[in-house]
Amino acid sequence: MLLSHVLYAEDDENDAFFMRRAFVPLAPAQLTIVIDGSDVISYLDGIGAYSDQTAHPRPQLLILDIKMPEVTGLEVLAWVRSHGKFAALPIVMLTSSSQLTDIDFSRKNGANAYLVKPSQSRELVEVMKRLIAAVDAQQTSGDPLLAMPENLLIEQSAKKS
Repeated sequence: MLLSHVLYAEDDENDAFFMRRAFVPLAPAQLTIVIDGSDVISYLDGIGAYSDQTAHPRPQLLILDIKMPEVTGLEVLAWVRSHGKFAALPIVMLTSSSQLTDIDFSRKNGANAYLVKPSQSRELVEVMKRLIAAVDAQQTSGDPLLAMPENLLIEQSAKKS
């Protein structure tokens, strides 16, 4: 496994807890959780509390919840994709929203995948394993479009709704 760092934006403590549990069997991949989109932007820009790049390494995968209090996941997605230095950063929307407007916005603004949050932590572990394998394959090949199973994941999420 090549993936070493994932940044996850989630304001719900229960969902953050389940993600931490899902990452236990995925070691050595490290998970950093922030609670708002503004924290993601600060983290990626390396400002404020995130200025120490050794303590806060650049993530190889960004996972965003959509509904957050200050800056939403959709706003972060648009911000990240408007900054060229993050063009190759894989972004997964992991949310409870199955609204087609959210899915369409995410796809049009460069999300690599859109997933409706699984109801069981076992499912979340499997989803994270597939995503990490996809990011690893992408990094190995050097082709940003090769490995991320965007359409499959978006279709699976849409079928659940």
